[in-house]
Amino acid sequence: MTLEQTKRRRQAIATIHDIVGAMRAIAAGRIQGAQRALASSHRYEDVVLRAILTLTEGYDRIPLRAAHGQPTLLIVMTSEQPLCGTFNQDVLSLAERRLHELRAKGEVRLMVVGHRGARQLATHGIVSDAAESAATSVHGLRDVVNHLGAFVDQRVAAGQLGTLRAVYSRYKSISEQVPTDEQILPIDLTKIREFALPVKKNYDRQLPDPVLLAGLISQYAFIRLCRIAADSFASEQASRLTAMDAATRNTEKMLNSILDLERRERQGEITRQVLELVASRFASS
Repeated sequence: MTLEQTKRRRQAIATIHDIVGAMRAIAAGRIQGAQRALASSHRYEDVVLRAILTLTEGYDRIPLRAAHGQPTLLIVMTSEQPLCGTFNQDVLSLAERRLHELRAKGEVRLMVVGHRGARQLATHGIVSDAAESAATSVHGLRDVVNHLGAFVDQRVAAGQLGTLRAVYSRYKSISEQVPTDEQILPIDLTKIREFALPVKKNYDRQLPDPVLLAGLISQYAFIRLCRIAADSFASEQASRLTAMDAATRNTEKMLNSILDLERRERQGEITRQVLELVASRFASS
């Protein structure tokens, strides 16, 4: 390799190093936004849960209207953008297992959020019934959840939904994201009561209980989808941050190695020039 070729290679590696470093910084900033969205969704979820538990004392489960014999809707949250490590593979592995289990019990409709994830499932022979674009920013989470919420509300209102489940990556820390399968509807009150905050007894009710409960169930599904989407987005960015951090270290090693090579080749070029100069002086004498 000539000195000029080594320089071009070093410049290319330096450019890649700058790009992965920038992507790492962007992912770190997006994680902070996703964490704020998670905190907000948890606060609103507590309010909705308290109201639901007040209306449903003595019940263990809230059935969906005309849900018997209706299909399960499985929502799978994946990424829209690449370079996020094993984020998609981990979620899709769990989704495939859960899908096979659910299909053994009854009819299942599959919705994949993230066209990249839908294409990966298609390579395994699993075609989704519907697909939505995943969020590529914190602000985009709202649009994704609005689309999902409207889709779910239509099927609940038409009595075409038996169970609503979601497979996603739950964010625990930058170094730990857990693929999770979660049932959203019907609401399992037994599980909710294990973790819910104390119920407020003196709510003022302006609507009949059935109407109020139907609205609260819709809000519950919406806020759970918000939390799941924020969890998934934070996990995606954490996985991307980890991947870009590793890429940054690798490009730094490559850059240091190529710089050493460039210094040796430059020194060799200088040595060759000196030898040529000495040889020309002897030849002229």
